[in-house]
Amino acid sequence: MPTTALDDLVAATDAALRAGEDTERAMCDAIRPAMAALLTDPAAVPDWAREPYEGEAIGNLLYADPDGRFHILTVVFPEGTSSGVHLHGCWGVIGYLEGGDEETRYDTERNEVSRHHWQPGEIAYLLPDEGEGWHRVRCTAPGNGVSVHVLCKSPAEHPHKFWDRATGRILDFPFVEIAPNRWRAQLA
Repeated sequence: MPTTALDDLVAATDAALRAGEDTERAMCDAIRPAMAALLTDPAAVPDWAREPYEGEAIGNLLYADPDGRFHILTVVFPEGTSSGVHLHGCWGVIGYLEGGDEETRYDTERNEVSRHHWQPGEIAYLLPDEGEGWHRVRCTAPGNGVSVHVLCKSPAEHPHKFWDRATGRILDFPFVEIAPNRWRAQLA
């Protein structure tokens, strides 16, 4: 039976987790080829998963591991929208599918360390064990910025924090399912 690029990404992620790689980077490196293949397959991501929800940013769930080890979603940022500065508390692999997103990375004290304009076909990692994880994403291209995220744990259990720049406080920023298979980070 033929598989899709999404099935291959699920299988590669499962294999990387089962292999027990010794670092987050090694695990993400093992997932990367399947992500790269998915990004070249236009049929791999359904049309509904490329759309924002009610005009706002959304995570459209494509797969949730039945054991809660990881999930895959498309994250859609409409033109001009931003995530705010937030932290993913564990690993992630992000593949850029459509549009263009500007990502600003921050160190553990939330000092800006880099900015990158991601284009379709490029792949980034979230590596908290290397001090990476705080970032802000902003759609700078015309239209929607669409990326595919393989993230640790289930959407509901994904460790996600938000930095309130006005107060300096770190707040819980959990993913909440606001419609079937549509998840949005919301302040707790």
